[in-house]
Amino acid sequence: MSDKKVIQKIVVAGVVIDNGKALILQRNSDEDIFPNMWELPSGKREPFESSVDAVKRELKEEAGMDIEVIMPISTFEYQIEKEGEIRDTTQINFLVKPKGSSEIKLSHEHQNFAWISESEIDKYSLKEVGDVIRKVLKIEKREIAS
Repeated sequence: MSDKKVIQKIVVAGVVIDNGKALILQRNSDEDIFPNMWELPSGKREPFESSVDAVKRELKEEAGMDIEVIMPISTFEYQIEKEGEIRDTTQINFLVKPKGSSEIKLSHEHQNFAWISESEIDKYSLKEVGDVIRKVLKIEKREIAS
């Protein structure tokens, strides 16, 4: 066991699907944690904020997008070890749909975005996020087929 301070965090993420493709964002190269990494629009839930409100806020802040939250889709955990602390994080992923325009306006936190299909997931280093996107796209295909 480490003698570092452990900070538990809840992160919420939105899996935005539009025309059969999922939105991913690329972190800036100067980010302290995971520079240049591709991820879902996501962020920390603030104290006393609901997860649904947090994912709506994060999508607005990071992508300039208003969304409708459909349902929670999955969770995963990860740890980030820093000099004086370990961040023990649980990420809650929500299936969301754009409300109105799906035009993207990136915040200062990201340098690029992409709308990707299932066949494009492996072109990006997405780790657990790739599995989440695959799951959502399979659900979407079933919805369209029925």
